[in-house]
Amino acid sequence: MREWLIANNFMGKEGQVVPEMSDEWVDTISKRYIELYEKVIGERFIPQKMTDVETQQRILYSLQQLSTL
Repeated sequence: MREWLIANNFMGKEGQVVPEMSDEWVDTISKRYIELYEKVIGERFIPQKMTDVETQQRILYSLQQLSTL
């Protein structure tokens, strides 16, 4: 992912916009992250349908849990 961003002239600098990713590239990256998840967690990844709001709430909840460690 990082290499792709750099190859597409995105360095995370202020004012830069993340380049558009093709559906094929998103699919490739998604498969790689799922593979890594399964290796680290040791369980099969089962996707869940969530709204954007539900996704944001889950992320915020997880971050709050980390901050209490």
